[in-house]
Amino acid sequence: MNEALVAIVLNAVKERYVSEKAFYTHKLQITGQSWDRWKKGQQGLKYENMRILSTLFTDYEWMLVQKVVRNADILTEVENDPLSEYRDLKIAVAKKWLATGQCKVVWYTSDTDNDVIRDGISTLRLELPFDFWSYKDVIELHLPGVTRQYIEAHHRNLLEYFETIETSRV
Repeated sequence: MNEALVAIVLNAVKERYVSEKAFYTHKLQITGQSWDRWKKGQQGLKYENMRILSTLFTDYEWMLVQKVVRNADILTEVENDPLSEYRDLKIAVAKKWLATGQCKVVWYTSDTDNDVIRDGISTLRLELPFDFWSYKDVIELHLPGVTRQYIEAHHRNLLEYFETIETSRV
């Protein structure tokens, strides 16, 4: 399996699930051995399980994942850190969407009673609608709940917040 895809998927699992085991056991319904073999590139996953992996991302994010994976095969700097490339790409797109003023911003907070999904994660969902019935591009950023509280308490503009994320990574 492509190492870039594995790195990005593992990060998405870590953001949302209490553990990898919770994800592959409850969502994929596969063994730890199968999961480890997939991560090491020793075997693929069934079509249905790859479809489930893709649901860790919005359609727009999945398209970005595919672009990063492709570029990791071509560009050494992307191959060396595909996760940062993916995150930076998402932030860059989110900033452009926010700057246009055309996207809708929605916050969600996960407060679940199950042992699979992580509690207290705030999801910032940016929706860019098309002028075509029911179609829109969506980016979701999964942040600790305290980040949302910080932004709201300090009346910070989201674009300003993204600037601080970008400068802290440099």
